[in-house]
Amino acid sequence: MHRKTLFVAGSLLAMSTPVIAADLARAPLKAPAAVAAAYSWTGFYIGAHGGGGWNKFTGTDPTTPGDPASAANGSGAVAGGQIGANYQVGQVVLGVEGTYAWSDIKVSDGGPFDGGAGLTVTLKNDYLATAAARLGYAFDRVLVYGKGGAAFTRDKLNANNGLPGALAGSATGSFDRTGWVAGAGVEWAFLQNWSLKAEYNYMRFGSITEVPTTVGNLAASPAVVKLDVQTAVVGINYRF
Repeated sequence: MHRKTLFVAGSLLAMSTPVIAADLARAPLKAPAAVAAAYSWTGFYIGAHGGGGWNKFTGTDPTTPGDPASAANGSGAVAGGQIGANYQVGQVVLGVEGTYAWSDIKVSDGGPFDGGAGLTVTLKNDYLATAAARLGYAFDRVLVYGKGGAAFTRDKLNANNGLPGALAGSATGSFDRTGWVAGAGVEWAFLQNWSLKAEYNYMRFGSITEVPTTVGNLAASPAVVKLDVQTAVVGINYRF
């Protein structure tokens, strides 16, 4: 009886072995789950930005000893573009960037040159440009960074005494400046090649002597003027 039972069991086991082997052969092999690659900020980019800015002119009359400093504050819009490059090492991102923006940051109807019947004065920065190094820290697709470098702008002066005929007079001037910029921002790569940024910049320009050119019945004293500019912008970049 036991021999018969063992024989039957052995026969069933022998018959089932090819079936089990065949099932194992047909079973699909599951590939390991893919791990998403970390975003890389390395590469070149070009973009555009826009926002607002504020300036402060502080001036004295060098022809009047002890002349107290006077200040004038202005504001306006800025819009322009940027081009740059990044190189990422671990989570640290090193970069360089150049920017150029049209500016309408201005002081109107006042300031150090105010006075006189019907006098109108506009003193503005008609462009802003920077060449800076950037240092950032990447949280995958979010980059927090600081920047610093050189800044460039131009003061444009237009004044008119508002008088008619032979009493009319005007003053104009165009004065180039070089200074420095320090800023900070955050950038988000919302697509593989596209990113959005928000950025604040502070620009300091040392004192220069500005001597307006006058026509007619308007006198304008020279002024030693220093300038501070702040901007807050948002922008978009395309990465190559």
